Amino acid sequence: MKVLFAVVDGASPRFVDPHVMPVLHGLAVNGAWCRAGAIGVLPSSTYPNHATFVTGVPPTAHGIIANLWPSPGGTVTSWDTGPSAPTLFDSMRVADRPSAAVFGDDHLVGVTAAAQAGSLWPEGGFAEDTARDVLGYATDAETVERIVRAVDQGSELVVAQLNETDTMAHLFGPDSDQALDHYRLLDGMLGRLVDSVRHDWADWVVIIVSDHSQETVTVSEPIDLRGEALARGLTGAVVDDGSMAVLGGEMAVDAHWTTAVAGVEGFHRAGPDTVFVWARAGRWFSPAELPVRGVHGSPRTSAQVAVVTGGHPGAQGFRTLLSEGRPHATLWAPAIAGLLGVAAPSDLGPAVGPEDSPA
Repeated sequence: MKVLFAVVDGASPRFVDPHVMPVLHGLAVNGAWCRAGAIGVLPSSTYPNHATFVTGVPPTAHGIIANLWPSPGGTVTSWDTGPSAPTLFDSMRVADRPSAAVFGDDHLVGVTAAAQAGSLWPEGGFAEDTARDVLGYATDAETVERIVRAVDQGSELVVAQLNETDTMAHLFGPDSDQALDHYRLLDGMLGRLVDSVRHDWADWVVIIVSDHSQETVTVSEPIDLRGEALARGLTGAVVDDGSMAVLGGEMAVDAHWTTAVAGVEGFHRAGPDTVFVWARAGRWFSPAELPVRGVHGSPRTSAQVAVVTGGHPGAQGFRTLLSEGRPHATLWAPAIAGLLGVAAPSDLGPAVGPEDSPA
């Protein structure tokens, strides 16, 4: 059997609707579907959730605690760090099974340790002729064609990410006409992906998820936690991530001061010197105003699309699981490994390198 795991970046479960995404809605009602959405990890951002998708463990275990985070040596980038836990690509390589990774956001290659996949796009960054959106990510149309190519080349596991939905929601707001127009356009592309496996439909399970939702910015003036910390004489660093900010250093030792800042709703300690702070609805973090209309990161945007279809009996096995509760993002890696009959990443022990895989 084979699995296609496709992430529609930034899509809210509420758009799995016959008026917005009729193709995806049809797949949902005829397959397995969690209407309220699965629950992502915090921050509700792209990189920690993708690392969880491929490892099956939370950020405290795989080490990608945010898109970026402060440290005494400077800002840590998740794509340079990579997960500290084995991934589905390791599981497939150890079992000598073909896998592929196809990402509209090239940083996900490092975030998911996708160099372990048998087939990878992009490899070494996007080529000059790659069609890209205004933020520099591959367009969904370009990415879909690469996913279809991976299917046609015989990959038994394809992990893919479509990024343009997130771009449109950031630029115009998740409920804007521009974003809704793209959701409808992408819906047709999802139909193209499903059609690409129809010839072997009985062998496939197709899982369509999102990594987080987005919420609309209603107050254009951002929350400047750096300025607030400086006014209180606190040292340290802030990494802004939409409606979530990551604090490090002295200002994270006792983060109760953040609750007195206008627009802040709450905070959560992620480690001894790392704190997540999230904004109230409609607010966001930045030292300067930017043309941002949609954001994510807070607990409010942790809802993830969760739809499973396919002709293999394993697809129907998700019906009860997705209809009776809201699964967590950690579900997918062990479930996919079970479908494919390979070891779950968490059963492989330490991260697996090429020297540990079959010749």
